Amino acid sequence: MLAQFSIFYKSMIKMGKVYLIVLFLIIIFPNEIFSQIKISGQIRNQNDKPIELVEIQFQDKDSVIVKSELTDVNGDFKTSIDKGEYLILIKGFGKMLQKQKVKADQNLDMGVIKIFENQEQLKEVTILSKKKLIERKVDRLVFNVENSISAIGGDATDALKVTPGIRIEEDQISMIGKSGMSVMIDDKLVKLSGDDLISFLKGIPSGNIKSIEVISNPPAKYDAEGNSGIVNIKLKKAKKNSISGNLKTSYSQAKYPLGTLGGGLNYQKDKLTVTSNISYNNGSTAPYQEYTIYYPKYTWFETNKVRSFQNNLSGGITLDYQINSKTTMGLQYSGASNKPIRKGLNTSSITNNNFVLDSLIVTPSRLEIDRKTNSVNFHVITKIDSIGRQLSVDVDYFNYSADLNNNFSTNTSLPNGTDVPDRFISANNLSDQNIDIYSAKIDYELPLKWVNVSFGGKVSFIDNSSAVSYFNTTNSDPIFEPLKSNIFDYKENTQAVYISGNKNLSKKWDLQLGLRLENTQTKGFSETLNQTNVNNYLKLFPTLYLTYKASENSTFGFNYNRRIDRPAFSKLNPFRFYTSSFNYTEGNPFLQPYFTDNIELSHTGKNLYSSVYAYYLKNGFDEVAFVSAGSITQIVRPINFYTEKSIGWIESYTFNKWKWWESNNQLNVYYSQTTSDITNVLPNIDSWTCSFNSTNVFTLNKAKTIKSELNFTGKSPSTAGSYSISGFYYFDMGFTFLFLKNKLQTSVNFLDVFRTQKKTYTQSVNGIKQENYDYRDTQKIRLSLVWNFGKSIKASKKKLSNEEEKKRTN
Repeated sequence: MLAQFSIFYKSMIKMGKVYLIVLFLIIIFPNEIFSQIKISGQIRNQNDKPIELVEIQFQDKDSVIVKSELTDVNGDFKTSIDKGEYLILIKGFGKMLQKQKVKADQNLDMGVIKIFENQEQLKEVTILSKKKLIERKVDRLVFNVENSISAIGGDATDALKVTPGIRIEEDQISMIGKSGMSVMIDDKLVKLSGDDLISFLKGIPSGNIKSIEVISNPPAKYDAEGNSGIVNIKLKKAKKNSISGNLKTSYSQAKYPLGTLGGGLNYQKDKLTVTSNISYNNGSTAPYQEYTIYYPKYTWFETNKVRSFQNNLSGGITLDYQINSKTTMGLQYSGASNKPIRKGLNTSSITNNNFVLDSLIVTPSRLEIDRKTNSVNFHVITKIDSIGRQLSVDVDYFNYSADLNNNFSTNTSLPNGTDVPDRFISANNLSDQNIDIYSAKIDYELPLKWVNVSFGGKVSFIDNSSAVSYFNTTNSDPIFEPLKSNIFDYKENTQAVYISGNKNLSKKWDLQLGLRLENTQTKGFSETLNQTNVNNYLKLFPTLYLTYKASENSTFGFNYNRRIDRPAFSKLNPFRFYTSSFNYTEGNPFLQPYFTDNIELSHTGKNLYSSVYAYYLKNGFDEVAFVSAGSITQIVRPINFYTEKSIGWIESYTFNKWKWWESNNQLNVYYSQTTSDITNVLPNIDSWTCSFNSTNVFTLNKAKTIKSELNFTGKSPSTAGSYSISGFYYFDMGFTFLFLKNKLQTSVNFLDVFRTQKKTYTQSVNGIKQENYDYRDTQKIRLSLVWNFGKSIKASKKKLSNEEEKKRTN
């Protein structure tokens, strides 16, 4: 089975070579082969009787009638028309009956349209068909939040909890089956993570959300960086001439307290729209780790007790100005200042095989970080005509700076408490990093009669400079050690172009093909080592999406894409950063990007989403803790060393038959096989894994202002890269109270109720087993308060051109 699986994947990789030809053929194919957009509906009177011979007119922007149809004996009408925006006029009985503006960019079933014969004035068409809870588009899954009971009166995090394929664990939002995920608001990247992202999303009322788009395999328009997905939150249309905002605060108590305060203000007047947000958190957490190394003749057991202080301020402002009916121009700024402090006490005991203590090593440390980010984006969107041609341009600048000051000392003693002579070491390790990213991109949408085409390009220029200094502070006067210090400069330039074609082949079949070409040049220079590393590569990234609509509540989909994972800048710096005298981390200037091929076959039902997926990852890199029998020094270094194959099954079901209970349940079963290129150092590993998540929301009163929540997450043992990971499970529960017409929300949540969210990572290097027990201080109680005021608005958001480069600064 595995041999067939491998052959299948290799054949999928070869598909990329023929994509350009296929895409070219679909664009130039004869018009007769392809159908236009289909619009259908049914006209009925107030007695629910079909009306025959009612005229349906389609007018373009210049009020020219481009199409006209009559309803049949059953009141039905259907027509084919070019993509664009139209005014639909319904005429009968010698007068105008109703009108409706529509944007025809895909097949549209308007459902039942009621006509009231006694109406004396124009009214908008009443479309009685209700959107499904889950819809499948050709390249994404759409979750219609308006139809979810759980999201009523809540915020964006409540909506995400019941979105198929999405999981919220503590302060992290993840997509099932993906190694990473980005969050966007109306196609604009949210440049936040962790607690900052959760705090921002809690400021968005769920009533302002129209839908959530889950893009598991992003199309060619998006950067090919990362084997990750995208969640795009679409807000409802803004009300003009309004002001709105929110204030929010939360208090969490684990071992130590942590508080968050923030808010947002939105203003819309005539052609100007302004949106802003700010967030501040302060407090501390207490993660705990145990590290065990089983050497042949002795055992190294290490405990690491940490108190991590947080002091983070972030915010942003966006200004959009509508120059005319076709063009909008905007400017966005976002920034953050984070000054965390990490105090640690590392205690290592060395015992022989008879469990007799040989020596004890104690390392207290204090790490101070001053991290700042500044981002500026200028964008222009121009709608060229009414048929959908559109041009958008983005220019971005991003700066990241981080200063690290790590002080540590190491003392070794014997079992009787006597210090070992000449084994006391004290040092100060400094690191300064500065990253500048300049980027620009252009996107053009060109609807044609037989196919929708979009194409564009992007350029980015990255300049990363970092310096590491090491001072021996064992004596009173610090001594600079140049052999443990380094200056490293890294430059990366990337040019990319893409083209994508989307076609409604018939009423049931939709096809989208895309191809992205990225050309990258990198150069790294270590001044201390006088070492230069150059790497240039040109790669193609094909995408394919195909959907078949079997019925109104049943859609099948297939997609394929190829992705690239580039190493974070810090992983390319060849020098060492010491965390103790026996442990240091170093980068690898020879580290290469790795590529992943993804395929997915899915089925979308009324409340059920199913997916079978697989991926093939080649030349993957991971951090490896190198140890050997002849030394107690641990060296953490990233290397390219493995190939990974995985196949899995995702099932997501939403139970909402009762008004007082909505349950979203997600199951992921997958097999993963990691093959090592250096089996004498790192062995092959594989595993079957099952994860299950259930989010349950109970409405406790008729007014729907009191809700309770009970969530369960569990995962069996798994593998990731060179690590085997133990299974775990945990429960969360909470209560939400709504006041002042749902504008004031108060919540109390109990997270990791039984303190079971713990993991153990196991790795074998050079035949030596290592175990790392990790607990992230997840058991806590959280009180939160959110007040929404004014009227909800939505600015026209823009997706930044440099989002993928910024991820790699972490």
